[in-house]
Amino acid sequence: MKIIIQVALALAAAGMAFLIWNSIDSKMVLTETVDMRNAATQERLTHISEAQVEYKKVRGTYAASFDDLIYFLKNDSVIQVKMEGEVPDSLLGKEALALEMGIIKRDTSKIPVRNILFMENFNNIVDSMPYIPFSGGKQFTVAVSSIEKNKLKMPVFEVKAELKDIYVGLNTDNEGYDMSKYLAVGSLEEAKTNGNW
Repeated sequence: MKIIIQVALALAAAGMAFLIWNSIDSKMVLTETVDMRNAATQERLTHISEAQVEYKKVRGTYAASFDDLIYFLKNDSVIQVKMEGEVPDSLLGKEALALEMGIIKRDTSKIPVRNILFMENFNNIVDSMPYIPFSGGKQFTVAVSSIEKNKLKMPVFEVKAELKDIYVGLNTDNEGYDMSKYLAVGSLEEAKTNGNW
């Protein structure tokens, strides 16, 4: 009888050890997965921010939808001005005169946006831009507005994804994640284009 009790206790101890190990291992896997999903989402948001900045340079405001932003990226151009020559010290501050005299030249050309942004993988980056990674097709939310700063109206944008959409399919219950929080670029309260991470 004593041997049976010892075997039962040994099995119970082994079972408890496995449960503790499994719990720790599951927490580590969850943490690694959350970090990987955050990084993928942050990278995509950074691409969106870069695209919005180029859009604003050309259009004077930010894109209010991914349809507008993607159309711009695939079909529009940015103006690039090259200056040849140097303005002599005697004409500093009089660039127009130096241009008129032929001392400097300006060459204006249009360059397709696709030749400036995301050249390493343009189509893949642009086509996947609206979608939150690992979310099963859910899209980022886009909002544009304007704020007043020093009596000037400034366009602003915000693109974001809630954690509940980023962590779809993960068992985050009782793990300390606030699913109402979000990752975002831009802000509707201040003129910024960086992320909140």
